Amino acid sequence: MPNSYSLEKAVPFLLARAGIGMGKEFATQLLPYKLSLIEWRVCVSLFELQNSTLGHLEEKTSYETSTLSRTINGLIKKKFITRVQSKSDRRSFALKLTPKGRTVTAKIIPLAQEYENNAIAGFNEKEADLLRSMLSRVYANMNAHSSE
Repeated sequence: MPNSYSLEKAVPFLLARAGIGMGKEFATQLLPYKLSLIEWRVCVSLFELQNSTLGHLEEKTSYETSTLSRTINGLIKKKFITRVQSKSDRRSFALKLTPKGRTVTAKIIPLAQEYENNAIAGFNEKEADLLRSMLSRVYANMNAHSSE
């Protein structure tokens, strides 16, 4: 019996190929802003959230704590984000965009939207929403599976 597995039809391969292609292309657009893809994701997350803890950013961006910590330290050096110590718990702090970080992030958002629009070209609104929903379900499935 011939093997019925096809890499070109495998969901993990298709997701990775699409994600890598989009990420590489978008990363070139971030070069003039001196941001990496992970730095962009942290900045846009903070743009949406106003401020956040490291744990919340880890959950939102899906990056490991050590990677996120290094990224945050780099963004602090670039003066894109700042740490704000909690008044109620001296051990805790929130992360927030600086005015520079907020301005640069706001400039990049239209580029990100353009890349998303290019990726879903030919999809109607219902199909695009369905794709987002299905990808969210795949992510949730994998998170549920990894915690078992």
